[in-house]
Amino acid sequence: MIWLLVGLGAAGLLLVGFLAVRVFVAARGLGAEIERAKSRMDPIRPPEG
Repeated sequence: MIWLLVGLGAAGLLLVGFLAVRVFVAARGLGAEIERAKSRMDPIRPPEG
C-alpha cells in the first residue's frame, strides 16, 4: 500500500513539474508577443537634432 502512495505522489510531482514548464514557456512566448505588439504600436519618431 505504501508503494502505491509513493508512486502516486511521484506521478503527481512529475505532472506538476511538467505543467510548470509549460506555463513558463507560455509566459515567455506571451512576453515576446507583447514586446512585438508594443513595437508595432509605437509611433515612428522623427530623428532628433
